[in-house]
Amino acid sequence: METSPKARLLTAADLAAEQLRGTLVLDTRPAEQFAALHIRGSIQISLLGYFSAWAAILIQPAQDVVLIAESERSAQEAHNRLAKVGTGNVIGYALANEKNWREQGIELASIATQRCANVIPDLGREPALQLVDVRSRAEWLRGHLPGAISVPLLDLDSNAQSIDPSRPSLVYCHEGYRATTAASILLRASTTNVGILIDGIEGWSACGLPLEIPNSECKNS
Repeated sequence: METSPKARLLTAADLAAEQLRGTLVLDTRPAEQFAALHIRGSIQISLLGYFSAWAAILIQPAQDVVLIAESERSAQEAHNRLAKVGTGNVIGYALANEKNWREQGIELASIATQRCANVIPDLGREPALQLVDVRSRAEWLRGHLPGAISVPLLDLDSNAQSIDPSRPSLVYCHEGYRATTAASILLRASTTNVGILIDGIEGWSACGLPLEIPNSECKNS
């Protein structure tokens, strides 16, 4: 199998310099690792899903990219998969290292994650809580969490204004993959209170709860 040239391991100082230069930080780690700690302003697209397809949609082909990966092997896999779809100019990669990042003055962040079983009681007590469904419109029409709004990941840039920044939001999809990517994009240039409902539709159904089906929209679609 043809592979790209070996990705270069960057020091924390290299990473800080690239970020100042405007290089996109692309975190390829799993959702919960990213949510626990990441570089503020980074985008997360995990290798554990349709990484190449989403990267091709969300990242400009000529964009300089630094990868954050679990291991050298993961970094090289991400590099190869990006090259296959002609997306991103990979400068190198770094492994998550909170101590070194902080020493270089790299600003870090985290995103709160919730599971349906824990958040259900809050839905009644916290009317300001905003559920944001980032699945496709077709998925939304088949059923969504009660009271949620539809902002598909594919249309996030153009429809983000439909999310009320004054209200705390929980972003969800089927089982957390797209929701984490969406939350990372929403928080790139914002301090909005955004969390991730990490088990999404799957967790909601596992709790035995019904979905809301927009019958009127179905008739008009």
